[in-house]
Amino acid sequence: MLYDIFICHSGEDKEEIVRPLAERLRENHVEVWFDEFTLKPGDSLRRSIDLGLAKSRYGVVVLSQSFFRRGWPQWELDGLVQRQVQVNRSLIIPIWHGIDRNTIAAHSPSLADLVAVRTDKGLDHLVSEILRTVHPEGSTLLIARDRVMQFGYEPPVVTDDWWLDVVEHSASNDVEDTFQEAMGWGRWGFPLPPRDADAPRERGERLAWAALQMLWQREAHKRAITQITHPEKVHEFVRSQPGLLEIATEHPTYLMAYAPQLTIRGLGGPFEEFFEESLKTSVARRKREQRQTKRTSAIVSQKWSRAVCDELIALRHPTFGRFKPSTLACYFVQGELHGPDVKAYEVVDYLAWFLSDVSAWMPRRVHEFLLRGLIDWAMWPWAGIPSETGYDSDPPNGALLEQMYRSRNARTFKMTRDCKNDLVNRLAFSAKLLELPEGGEELGERFISCGATPAWFETKERRRAENKSSTRAHSSPATKV
Repeated sequence: MLYDIFICHSGEDKEEIVRPLAERLRENHVEVWFDEFTLKPGDSLRRSIDLGLAKSRYGVVVLSQSFFRRGWPQWELDGLVQRQVQVNRSLIIPIWHGIDRNTIAAHSPSLADLVAVRTDKGLDHLVSEILRTVHPEGSTLLIARDRVMQFGYEPPVVTDDWWLDVVEHSASNDVEDTFQEAMGWGRWGFPLPPRDADAPRERGERLAWAALQMLWQREAHKRAITQITHPEKVHEFVRSQPGLLEIATEHPTYLMAYAPQLTIRGLGGPFEEFFEESLKTSVARRKREQRQTKRTSAIVSQKWSRAVCDELIALRHPTFGRFKPSTLACYFVQGELHGPDVKAYEVVDYLAWFLSDVSAWMPRRVHEFLLRGLIDWAMWPWAGIPSETGYDSDPPNGALLEQMYRSRNARTFKMTRDCKNDLVNRLAFSAKLLELPEGGEELGERFISCGATPAWFETKERRRAENKSSTRAHSSPATKV
């Protein structure tokens, strides 16, 4: 723990000046080492004071008649003076309480020479003068810290290395200010305020949001908040993280990408009304675009000619926007091409989750649609899992995919013992990763029953046929340029 201020004082001055001063400073977001705030029963007084002296940016010294009569506060002052010599900068803020320069000079000429604040001008003046030193006008880090505190989070003092992480987190990503910007922030990342190197207020605002984002991204990773998290847990997460509800409200399309399950009708919580309006807007816009496209081009892709809304809101549509199940399953798992990074697991892990009973919270029609889409998408096969994940590769890791590639079609494919063991082991890994109640054997049976392997061959054959058709079309004399 680091502190802005250590208050060195005599006990006789605590009631009249020190306690009110400490409370007012704390109200102004100053981290104060004050025995009544800091010490707990059983703490070593000497060690706690030593720590406070060593970890404080400034030392406020309340100089009074009682101060010079007591040895303990003078010992604390000696510690502050020693620190000031070591760091080679002014860190002692003298307060004169019922005492004059001549009295102070008689005890310490060096203290008498320091510019001091007098308590006879009132507590407001005292606090204001201390804040001028501790919170200098235009300090970017202090602006950032005060902004973070407005969201209910108590960050470390600005000298803590935590702020170095914040500064690093606030740096521009490689694609900021481009059409791919959404890709640059990582999962549960949102756009930061614009950079302005010459404006402390703007720089502080960006740092503040970088700090908040760093906090909720770490928490999202810790809690594993993904597309398959129960909506109630997602809403609780959004509410509990400082600043997240505000930024999600400002950039709701990012929220829709990170938590597409919330767009399902009835699961949107505080965003329900917005999602409903987004669907209406998307449907209307798609109708206009389709009319315009038909007027300007005779070539319209099947995907875009069929769709009646955007993918990000299609789970809310009665017919899923007329998208194919595989299209929305792909979007559900990995988001749009140049959108935010949303994928948290391998495709087979998502498939295992949909096969598990824990996915029962999802409305049945949506669940069946996305499960069908994951199967038809046919991107679930695994070639191997890195050893650092803890996956047991014995029996053979990737035997199922190898056997499928050896087989010409679904009729000639055989689920050998090695294939079955590979399947069970891989799904057991999914169960452990996602904390599913079923084991690898049970998930393996459900996997086989859902027809994922035959669908893989069907999709492979269809893609091969589409590629051949596309090649012929491009090589046709009518299409050559």
